[in-house]
Amino acid sequence: MKRVALLAVGSFNPPTIAHLRMLEVARCHLESKDTQVVEGIMSPVADSYNNKSTLIKASHRLEMVRAATKSSEWIRADGWECTRATWTRTLDVLAHHREQVQAKFGSDVGLMLVVGGDVVDSFTRILPDGSNLWKSADIIKIITEFGLLVLSRDQSHPMATIQEMTEIPKNLAEKIEMIVDDVCPVSAVSSTRLRAAISAKKSIKYATPDEVIDYIRINDLYRSS
Repeated sequence: MKRVALLAVGSFNPPTIAHLRMLEVARCHLESKDTQVVEGIMSPVADSYNNKSTLIKASHRLEMVRAATKSSEWIRADGWECTRATWTRTLDVLAHHREQVQAKFGSDVGLMLVVGGDVVDSFTRILPDGSNLWKSADIIKIITEFGLLVLSRDQSHPMATIQEMTEIPKNLAEKIEMIVDDVCPVSAVSSTRLRAAISAKKSIKYATPDEVIDYIRINDLYRSS
């Protein structure tokens, strides 16, 4: 039986039930294909990522992911990426975690990246300095050397984005595994909406685990001045 670990990267600012469902749906999808998922990893980005003004400190985001995954038997938070001094490209994050996973579970265990369709749409994004957020060579390696699972999200068009990228061989699109949550679609839930709700003093209960809500309240996060 094939064995893999799953990696989800992102701001997790804050983590939501959509992030957790994405990993759960990915695991169910793989296990239906006789693949064992040994663990799920949620890795928040470093503070220097894209100079986002809305990005709170990594120490808070990591603790919220720990709170969100506290009750999970297979998903855990990892602070390697977010405690680095500079932003680390996803391919390098994957390489690091593959090494860690294989040391923990055995050299036969693979690592796959799990993302929402909106992340794939960002493959063509240009940063303010004119550089590419994603390198085409990195995308190709992620698909061919690791594996890419994509959960469809509202207003995202991941396959169209891939097909429009002339630098990506057309046959690689066939290697991307598209997954759909037909049990509890929560793709409209987003960190952006949660931050706006908190600022507006609206309830976010059931949109993220209670442990995350408690952490946000105790640390007075996302409140407008």
